[in-house]
Amino acid sequence: MLRPTKGRFGAVALALSLLPGAWADGPYVSDTARVSWEDNVTNASAGNGVLGAFSFGAGTTLSWLHSGGFSTLILSDLSADFTVCTSYRGLSNIEVGPRLEVRHKLGLGAFAPSLYAGIDGKATGFQDPEQSKIEGAFIFGYSQRLSEAFQVQLDGRLGSYDAQDIVFTGNYASLAGALNWDLDETWRIRVTGGWRAGDTVSNYTAVMSPYGWIPIESDALNLPGAWHYVRTFDAPFVAYRVSARTWSYGISVSPAIGRHTSLTLEVKRVETVGAAPYLDTVVSLSVAHRY
Repeated sequence: MLRPTKGRFGAVALALSLLPGAWADGPYVSDTARVSWEDNVTNASAGNGVLGAFSFGAGTTLSWLHSGGFSTLILSDLSADFTVCTSYRGLSNIEVGPRLEVRHKLGLGAFAPSLYAGIDGKATGFQDPEQSKIEGAFIFGYSQRLSEAFQVQLDGRLGSYDAQDIVFTGNYASLAGALNWDLDETWRIRVTGGWRAGDTVSNYTAVMSPYGWIPIESDALNLPGAWHYVRTFDAPFVAYRVSARTWSYGISVSPAIGRHTSLTLEVKRVETVGAAPYLDTVVSLSVAHRY
C-alpha cells in the first residue's frame, strides 16, 4: 500500500468538522468514562520488555442526523477524547475528530438489515510528541437484528495514519464482528472478534551496539523496519515498525444502570503474528451516558 502523505487527511478532517452546523436534528450527546489494565502496552514478545499499565480516560461525542430519503440516514459526529496512562506518561494522549456516515436500511421492520459507509478523521496528540499523528479511514459495515434478543454487526476499515516520526506512520485494513445478546431490558452480553493487517509498532528493551540502540538479543541488520530509540517507558527501549496480522476476541457484560446509562466490563485478547509476534490482554470498565 502507498505510504500516507503528511497531512493527507487534514483537509478531509477540516471539511467534516464544518458539517455539523448544517444538520437540523441534533446534537445528541454521549459521554463515556473508562479505566483499563493492559498487560503488554509495549507490544513486545515475551521476555523482551513486556510491560503492563493502568490507564483512565473520558470522551464526548456530538451527533447530528439528517434524512437522506426513504430508509436512509446521514450521520455526522464530532468526538473528543483523552487518555492518561498512570505508569508511562508518554502514552497519554488527547484526540479529536469528525465522522460522516450514510446508513441505509434494506427493507421494513425491526429485522431488516442495515448497511453503512463513510469516512472519518482523527488528530491525536501524545505526551511523547513523536507519536502524535493525523489519521483517516474509509469505513463500512452491516448490522441486523436476528430476533428480539440477538443482533449481529460487521465493521470494516481501510485506514492510514501519518505521525511526526516515520516509525509511527503506516496503513492498515481491519474487519470486526460482534454478536449482541440482550438477556432482558437490563443485561446485554457481547461477543467480539476481529482481524487487522498492516503496520504496527513494537517496543523492545534496548542495548547499545555498533549500529546504535537495538532490541536486546537482536541483530540490527535484520530488523524488519524503521526503528529508533524512545524514552516512553522510563528505560532504554527501541520502537520499530513492522507489518503484521492481528486477531482479537473478547466478551463484555453491560448492565443498564439508568434510563440512559450503561456500565460495561470487557475482557479482550489480542494475538499478533509477524516479524514481531506478541500477545496482549486488555481488561476495561466503562460507563456511557446518552442525553
